[in-house]
Amino acid sequence: MSRAAGRAERLRLLEKKYLQGAYTDEEMAEVAGVSSRSTIYKDRQLLEAQGIEFVEVERGRWKIDRSKYISNLRINLYESAMLYLMARKAARQTRYPNPHVVSVLESVAITLHQPLMDRLLRSAHFIPQADEGSGDTAVLEKAIYCWVEQRKIRIRYRGLKSRKATVHLVSPYLLEPSLWDDSIYLVGYSETLDKIIPFKLNRIEKAADTTQPIIFPKSFNESAFIQNVWSIWDGEGEPVTVKLRFRGETAVRRVRESVWHPNQTEPELLPNGDLIWSTQVAEWREMLPWIRGWGAAVEVLEPKALRVELMREIKRLMQVYGFNEQENPAKDAPDYHQKRANSLFRE
Repeated sequence: MSRAAGRAERLRLLEKKYLQGAYTDEEMAEVAGVSSRSTIYKDRQLLEAQGIEFVEVERGRWKIDRSKYISNLRINLYESAMLYLMARKAARQTRYPNPHVVSVLESVAITLHQPLMDRLLRSAHFIPQADEGSGDTAVLEKAIYCWVEQRKIRIRYRGLKSRKATVHLVSPYLLEPSLWDDSIYLVGYSETLDKIIPFKLNRIEKAADTTQPIIFPKSFNESAFIQNVWSIWDGEGEPVTVKLRFRGETAVRRVRESVWHPNQTEPELLPNGDLIWSTQVAEWREMLPWIRGWGAAVEVLEPKALRVELMREIKRLMQVYGFNEQENPAKDAPDYHQKRANSLFRE
């Protein structure tokens, strides 16, 4: 290997290692297999000349500033198409201002083949523009910084049903997007509540980074946490089985077309055309919006608490629309259909 090729390979190694952590020149010389730390110093100077910014985290200990690092991405045509589709999905689901989504779409677009580049650039223009100095953007940036740097974050959080905000010191373990909208959740250990819970970012009123390092507990299993949640709401206790019956050709076909949850079992097609669908989730309440969306095409079979909840909701809807079940005509009446229509759609 030529001297130039050897140095180029060493520079790639240094770039990778400095992205993963901080090193002194002496430590990096040992990692790179060179005898002189002055060689590492010169290599780091060359990387800086190429536009890679470093930060000194301790005296003589350096790492790449990841907040300013620009990756070089090399992808083929098919990978470009997959990246385009993922970016398009992000653009369509982002209904609230997020300048970082706009920026990444524009950055990704220039790496794509035509006509994908132009189409993705147009997608970025449909995302709402954030006000300068937006509080939501500041919270997102603090959450990302503390998560990546593995530092505790102090937040002022107001839950959906809370009348006032509560201050939490959180060890961020995970940033996770919602499956059904553009919400982002910070999952971590709250020292205030002494447990791991998810915090919805747009409910965080203020966030501040700290210098306190976090220690991931051996008991936290990220895969298991994600596996059992329907969206991101973490329930306590054992997972529960949710079993649904879908009716109607259109609904049955739509359910069979997609995998709705990683824990779902193979849907069972009944002789009459109905479909039995079931899964295990940590908290059935988070499935309510999805189940409601199917209307009368779905019936809850299990758990009983979920079935009762929907039955109560149906009764409340009957009251809202002025429908009284006692006014139903007898089904064997000759004018049943006309009377039924009048009771449902009366003025």
